Amino acid sequence: MMVGILIAFLIGLLIGFKGRLKWLKKINPVLWSTVLLLFFMGYEIGNDDSLISQITEIGLTALYIAVFSIIGSIIFTSIYEKFFKKEKSK
Repeated sequence: MMVGILIAFLIGLLIGFKGRLKWLKKINPVLWSTVLLLFFMGYEIGNDDSLISQITEIGLTALYIAVFSIIGSIIFTSIYEKFFKKEKSK
């Protein structure tokens, strides 16, 4: 699984350096991939019956995982957009 993620990352990086797929900049892929990531993470948590049945035992730990996942996604997306996203020339 990790190898697949790294390969996908490297392919995306190479395509980005070559300047192809410029139309992607118009739809803000970082925002949408973050939203999709959070959606699927919520879906997986909600779909896991064993996790839901143990929610009273897990309690605050589950809440911390969810909250810090969201906060981390927002922080790293903001960092990416601030430092790595090229400014549009006027």
